Amino acid sequence: MKISGEQIHEISQDLQCGLKIFINRKTGEIKPVHHPNEVYSDSEIWEEELEKIENELTDYSVIEKMESWEAFQIMEDFIEKIEDEKSKEDLIKILNRKSPFANFKDEIESSTYRQNWFDFRDKKYEEYVKDQLRIEKIEIE
Repeated sequence: MKISGEQIHEISQDLQCGLKIFINRKTGEIKPVHHPNEVYSDSEIWEEELEKIENELTDYSVIEKMESWEAFQIMEDFIEKIEDEKSKEDLIKILNRKSPFANFKDEIESSTYRQNWFDFRDKKYEEYVKDQLRIEKIEIE
Protein backbone atom coordinates (compact mmCIF):
# COMPACT_ATOMS: atom_id res chain seq x y z
CA MET A 1 0.00 0.00 0.00
CA LYS A 2 1.26 3.45 -0.96
CA ILE A 3 -0.24 6.82 -0.10
CA SER A 4 -0.28 9.35 -2.94
CA GLY A 5 0.53 13.03 -2.76
CA GLU A 6 -3.15 13.81 -3.29
CA GLN A 7 -4.11 11.57 -0.37
CA ILE A 8 -1.45 13.22 1.80
CA HIS A 9 -2.96 16.60 0.95
CA GLU A 10 -6.48 15.37 1.81
CA ILE A 11 -5.28 13.88 5.11
CA SER A 12 -3.55 17.16 6.01
CA GLN A 13 -6.75 19.11 5.27
CA ASP A 14 -8.81 16.71 7.41
CA LEU A 15 -6.32 17.05 10.28
CA GLN A 16 -6.60 20.83 10.08
CA CYS A 17 -10.37 20.40 10.48
CA GLY A 18 -9.81 18.44 13.69
CA LEU A 19 -10.47 14.97 12.34
CA LYS A 20 -8.63 11.81 13.35
CA ILE A 21 -7.42 9.71 10.43
CA PHE A 22 -7.61 5.92 10.35
CA ILE A 23 -5.71 4.13 7.58
CA ASN A 24 -6.49 0.48 6.99
CA ARG A 25 -3.10 -1.13 6.39
CA LYS A 26 -4.68 -4.09 4.59
CA THR A 27 -7.01 -2.28 2.20
CA GLY A 28 -5.44 1.20 2.04
CA GLU A 29 -8.80 2.76 2.89
CA ILE A 30 -8.50 6.14 4.61
CA LYS A 31 -11.24 7.06 7.08
CA PRO A 32 -11.36 10.57 8.56
CA VAL A 33 -13.49 10.54 11.72
CA HIS A 34 -14.68 13.10 14.27
CA HIS A 35 -14.37 12.04 17.86
CA PRO A 36 -17.93 11.46 19.15
CA ASN A 37 -17.28 13.62 22.21
CA GLU A 38 -16.70 16.71 20.06
CA VAL A 39 -19.52 19.23 20.34
CA TYR A 40 -19.85 19.80 16.60
CA SER A 41 -19.96 16.19 15.52
CA ASP A 42 -23.10 14.23 14.67
CA SER A 43 -22.27 11.65 17.29
CA GLU A 44 -24.53 8.93 15.92
CA ILE A 45 -22.81 8.83 12.52
CA TRP A 46 -19.30 9.05 13.97
CA GLU A 47 -20.00 6.51 16.72
CA GLU A 48 -21.06 3.95 14.12
CA GLU A 49 -17.93 4.54 12.07
CA LEU A 50 -15.69 4.38 15.14
CA GLU A 51 -17.37 1.16 16.26
CA LYS A 52 -16.60 -0.45 12.88
CA ILE A 53 -12.99 0.69 13.13
CA GLU A 54 -12.62 -0.44 16.76
CA ASN A 55 -13.75 -3.95 15.77
CA GLU A 56 -10.74 -4.13 13.43
CA LEU A 57 -8.43 -1.68 15.20
CA THR A 58 -5.30 -3.80 14.74
CA ASP A 59 -5.68 -3.31 10.97
CA TYR A 60 -5.47 0.47 11.28
CA SER A 61 -2.79 3.10 11.66
CA VAL A 62 -3.99 6.30 13.29
CA ILE A 63 -2.88 9.82 12.51
CA GLU A 64 -3.84 12.40 15.10
CA LYS A 65 -3.86 16.16 14.64
CA MET A 66 -0.77 18.08 15.63
CA GLU A 67 -0.13 18.95 19.23
CA SER A 68 -0.72 22.62 20.05
CA TRP A 69 2.98 23.29 20.42
CA GLU A 70 3.60 21.91 16.91
CA ALA A 71 0.93 24.15 15.38
CA PHE A 72 2.36 27.08 17.35
CA GLN A 73 5.82 26.30 15.93
CA ILE A 74 4.42 26.56 12.41
CA MET A 75 3.18 30.08 13.17
CA GLU A 76 6.60 31.01 14.58
CA ASP A 77 8.37 29.58 11.54
CA PHE A 78 6.08 31.53 9.22
CA ILE A 79 6.75 34.77 11.07
CA GLU A 80 10.49 34.27 10.60
CA LYS A 81 9.97 34.32 6.81
CA ILE A 82 8.22 37.71 6.84
CA GLU A 83 10.49 40.47 5.59
CA ASP A 84 8.46 43.47 6.75
CA GLU A 85 9.74 44.15 10.28
CA LYS A 86 6.57 45.90 11.46
CA SER A 87 4.35 43.00 10.41
CA LYS A 88 6.80 40.56 11.94
CA GLU A 89 6.79 42.43 15.27
CA ASP A 90 2.99 42.64 15.30
CA LEU A 91 2.67 38.89 14.78
CA ILE A 92 5.28 38.10 17.43
CA LYS A 93 3.30 40.23 19.90
CA ILE A 94 0.13 38.33 18.98
CA LEU A 95 1.81 35.01 19.73
CA ASN A 96 2.82 36.29 23.15
CA ARG A 97 -0.71 37.36 24.10
CA LYS A 98 -3.73 35.42 25.26
CA SER A 99 -5.47 33.34 22.53
CA PRO A 100 -2.54 33.34 20.10
CA PHE A 101 -4.17 30.97 17.59
CA ALA A 102 -7.37 32.98 17.19
CA ASN A 103 -5.58 36.32 17.19
CA PHE A 104 -2.98 35.12 14.67
CA LYS A 105 -5.77 33.88 12.39
CA ASP A 106 -7.62 37.19 12.66
CA GLU A 107 -4.49 39.19 11.86
CA ILE A 108 -3.48 37.00 8.91
CA GLU A 109 -7.00 37.01 7.42
CA SER A 110 -6.77 40.72 6.68
CA SER A 111 -3.08 40.85 5.76
CA THR A 112 -1.17 40.73 2.50
CA TYR A 113 0.39 37.50 3.84
CA ARG A 114 -2.89 35.58 3.86
CA GLN A 115 -2.23 33.30 0.87
CA ASN A 116 1.43 32.90 1.82
CA TRP A 117 0.29 31.70 5.25
CA PHE A 118 -2.15 29.16 3.80
CA ASP A 119 0.49 27.80 1.43
CA PHE A 120 3.11 27.63 4.19
CA ARG A 121 0.76 25.97 6.68
CA ASP A 122 -0.45 23.43 4.11
CA LYS A 123 3.12 22.51 3.24
CA LYS A 124 4.01 22.04 6.93
CA TYR A 125 0.91 19.90 7.54
CA GLU A 126 1.76 17.73 4.55
CA GLU A 127 5.30 17.29 5.92
CA TYR A 128 3.74 16.32 9.26
CA VAL A 129 1.52 13.72 7.55
CA LYS A 130 4.53 12.27 5.69
CA ASP A 131 6.42 12.01 8.98
CA GLN A 132 3.49 10.23 10.61
CA LEU A 133 3.20 7.83 7.67
CA ARG A 134 6.92 7.02 7.93
CA ILE A 135 6.52 6.35 11.65
CA GLU A 136 3.65 3.98 10.82
CA LYS A 137 5.83 2.40 8.10
CA ILE A 138 3.36 3.30 5.37
CA GLU A 139 4.89 3.90 1.95
CA ILE A 140 4.56 7.22 0.17
CA GLU A 141 4.36 7.45 -3.63
